[in-house]
Amino acid sequence: MPFLVTCLAIACWTDLRDRRIPNGLAALVAAVGVGGAALGWLPPLGAREALLGLATGGALWLPFYAMGMLGAGDVKLFAAAAAWLGPVGALQAAALTALVGGVVAAGMLLASDGPRLAAARVARAFHDPRALHLDVVPRSARVPYALAIAVGVLAALWHPEIR
Repeated sequence: MPFLVTCLAIACWTDLRDRRIPNGLAALVAAVGVGGAALGWLPPLGAREALLGLATGGALWLPFYAMGMLGAGDVKLFAAAAAWLGPVGALQAAALTALVGGVVAAGMLLASDGPRLAAARVARAFHDPRALHLDVVPRSARVPYALAIAVGVLAALWHPEIR
């Protein structure tokens, strides 16, 4: 687990600094997750469960990338980390990640715009979801979603009773 924690911390740091998550980092997390499961390092997962976790994690977040609401790096990082959880853990981590991501986004919006403008922007997004599209939001204002992913994945991993 220290490997995954370290990789997620690096992802958070690069996402906070540059609003980018390195592809190589996501690939490494996926490879070690699937390989570790295949070798028995990640009980009770086997290679099949790890691959299903990877696929489930990607499938859950891919629609948000397609709608322009998440970056590709976020999707790849979550899918890679989901290989450490299996498909059921991926579902639970996705719910936790979405919850944490919403709190982070709301906090960023309140901090930058204040309550009145933040409420107006949220109301606009309900009527026109394109207002959340990454092409419209400046890079510096984008939510560093790696933080939410790290919290969601690690909570699901360390607290299986959540499952």
